[in-house]
Amino acid sequence: MSTGFAGSRSMDERRRRRLASESLESLDDSNDDSTPASNARTNRFAAGQYPLRTLIFPKRWKLAVYYLPIFLCFSGLIAFDYYRMEWFAPESALSAYLSLEQSPLPLFLTGSLLFFSGQIALLIAALRTQSLHDFSGRHRLWKYVAGGLFLFALCMTTQLHQVWASTVIELRLFDWGPHTQLLAWLIPALVIGFTVSLMSYLEMRGDRAGLNFTILAVATYMTYLTFTLTGNLIPWESHHNLIGTGILFFAHWSLFTSLLLHTHHLLYRSVDLPEKAPSRFKKHFAHQLHRRRIKKKARQVAKALKQKELLANRTAQQSAQKETEEVFIDAKTAESISKSTNTSSRRKKSASVQKPETKASLPQEDSRPDPDEDLEPVPQQSARKPKSKRNMRVDNAHDPELLKGLSKRERRKLQKQWREEERQNAQRNREDYS
Repeated sequence: MSTGFAGSRSMDERRRRRLASESLESLDDSNDDSTPASNARTNRFAAGQYPLRTLIFPKRWKLAVYYLPIFLCFSGLIAFDYYRMEWFAPESALSAYLSLEQSPLPLFLTGSLLFFSGQIALLIAALRTQSLHDFSGRHRLWKYVAGGLFLFALCMTTQLHQVWASTVIELRLFDWGPHTQLLAWLIPALVIGFTVSLMSYLEMRGDRAGLNFTILAVATYMTYLTFTLTGNLIPWESHHNLIGTGILFFAHWSLFTSLLLHTHHLLYRSVDLPEKAPSRFKKHFAHQLHRRRIKKKARQVAKALKQKELLANRTAQQSAQKETEEVFIDAKTAESISKSTNTSSRRKKSASVQKPETKASLPQEDSRPDPDEDLEPVPQQSARKPKSKRNMRVDNAHDPELLKGLSKRERRKLQKQWREEERQNAQRNREDYS
C-alpha cells in the first residue's frame, strides 16, 4: 500500500508523511491479523520506538503521579524555609541548605523542571509530525518552544541573565541610566516569553486543560515580575523573598503540568489541530451583532423608501405645475384671440358707419382752409406708412367645410362669390387708410 501526498516540497515533509503512512499501514496490518486492541495500540509506533502509553496513562487523573509530587516538593521547600529558624539553629548546615536565599537546591530543582519541560516540548513536536493535515508544518513551533525552555532553564540554574546584564554595563552596549542592570535582561526575556506563550496558545487550542494551565502559568509569571518590580510598595517586607519564590515555583509547576496534559491529549485524543473556531466575542455577541445588522438594513430600506417618495412627490409637483402653466397659457391665448376678434369686428362696424361722413366733409375742409395750417405739424396718420398688402388666399375668411358635398360648378360659383367679397373688403380697407 503506497500513499502519495500532493504539495510536498521539502524532504522534511515527505519524510513526515512517509512515517505517518507507515504507522497507519502497521495499524491496518495488525487489525487484519485480528490482534487484540492492546497490541494494536503499541503497533502504532514504529520499530524501536518506546511506547509512551506505558508512561502517559490513558486516564488523565493518573497523571497526578507526576505533577503532584513536584507540587508537594516545592510546598515543602517553602514550609521548611518558613519554619527553619524554629527547628534548626541559624548556624547549622541544614538550615543553610534549606534556605531559599543561600541554598543552591531551589535553583537546581527549578532548572531541572524547566529542562524536563523542554524535553516534553520536543516529545510534543515528535507527536505532531504524525498529523496528516499539518501541511504548513506547524509542528516546528514546538522546537522553538523547547529552545526557549532550555534557555530559561540555563538562566535559572547558572544566573546567565545577570552575567549578561553585567557585561552590557561593562561594555556600555546600552545606557538606560540606573535601570540598565534590570532592563538589559528584562526586555529580551519579555520578547522571548511572549513569543513562546503565543506559540503554545496557538497549538493548544483544542486542549482545554492544557490551555488553561498555560494561561495560568503566564499569568503567574507576570505576577512574579510585578511583585519583583514593586516590592517596596507591598507590606510584609521580611517575607518578600518567601512570597516571590512561592509564586515562581507555582508558575514553573503550572507550565510543566500544561505540557504534560497536552501530551496526553495528543496521544489519546488527536494529533491534529482543531478547526478554526469562531471568535468568542462574536459568539457571545452574535445576537446583538445580528440585531445591529437588521436595524442597519431597516434604516437603509427606510431611507431608500423616503428618497423614492420624495422623488415621486417632486415629479408630481412638476407635472402639476406644467399642467397649470399649460392651462394658463391656453386661457391667455383664448383671451387674446377673443380680444383680437372683438377689435376687428368693432373696426369693421366703425369703418362702415364713418364712411359717408368722411366723404361729405372732405370738400368743406378744402373750402375752409385753416390759416395756421402751415404752422401745424403733420398729423400722425399721414406720417404712417401704408401697410404692405399681404399675399393671402381669398377664401381664407370662409369655412372650407362648406365646399364639401357640392358639385364642381357649385364650388366654383361659391368661391367666386367669396373672391368678390374679399375684393370689396380690400377696397374698403384701402379707402380707410387713404
